[in-house]
Amino acid sequence: MSTSTEQGSATTTAARRGTTPAGVALVVLAVGQVVSGGLVSVLADSPIMQSDRPGEPAITPLGYAFSIWGLIEVFSLALALWLPWFRRRTDAPGVAVVDALTRALLIVFAGFSVWLVASVVEPAWATLAVFLVMAVGLAAGLRVAVGARSEIAGWSTLGRTLVWGTLGFYAGWSTVAIWLNLTTGLAFSGAPVTGTAGVLGQLAVLAGATATAVVVLRFTGGLLPYAAAVVWALVGASLGAAGAGEPLLVGAAVVGLLVVVAATAVLRLRRGPRRARA
Repeated sequence: MSTSTEQGSATTTAARRGTTPAGVALVVLAVGQVVSGGLVSVLADSPIMQSDRPGEPAITPLGYAFSIWGLIEVFSLALALWLPWFRRRTDAPGVAVVDALTRALLIVFAGFSVWLVASVVEPAWATLAVFLVMAVGLAAGLRVAVGARSEIAGWSTLGRTLVWGTLGFYAGWSTVAIWLNLTTGLAFSGAPVTGTAGVLGQLAVLAGATATAVVVLRFTGGLLPYAAAVVWALVGASLGAAGAGEPLLVGAAVVGLLVVVAATAVLRLRRGPRRARA
């Protein structure tokens, strides 16, 4: 009797650790990020995806900066494939973390493809709205990962790298991109991008992006991939401002960059060498 009970329990446990519909959907959406990004770049005329478009804000990053999406897509796909594989091999606490991460990332990955469609159909404000929804998913994912930091610390190097890398790069770039999308939306709606009003508005955007980044860095304990993506975006913004002949905006972007670097260093030192593994 006990043998059959143990076998039944083992079967139930194995079933719970099997691939879930959410896990399959995450892989499909991760592949969709790669495919849809390529299709939009080749087939669609998306004004928000064009570098040096007329009337753009000075702090719009130069075209090269958007290549970070390639890194984000690769990390996303690798993580989407790794999570179901790991789920079948981990214990109950690990399964709970995997499932929570999967639910959060479903929002993010689905949002990416919707954002690409919005960039073609209504690039002024729809893209910002979609980005905000993606931000909710990213915040949920970071909350799960930070709350389960001790659990994730016991995962393989590959697993830790994929989890923190995907969340960090995605959230870091998105932090700045959301604020820049606000600037772009205002510009598309007729707001000035030059003169005193235009410069002050973009200074406020850079300040908002920097402040948001510091808040997230404090929450994550100085997550390196997050900081790296924010720095990448701010370097792109500073070069964009330099190309537009706006030295004040260049200086503001550089100050924001330095604040992010300093905050990351301080927060990681506070965490200590044993805990600063992400």
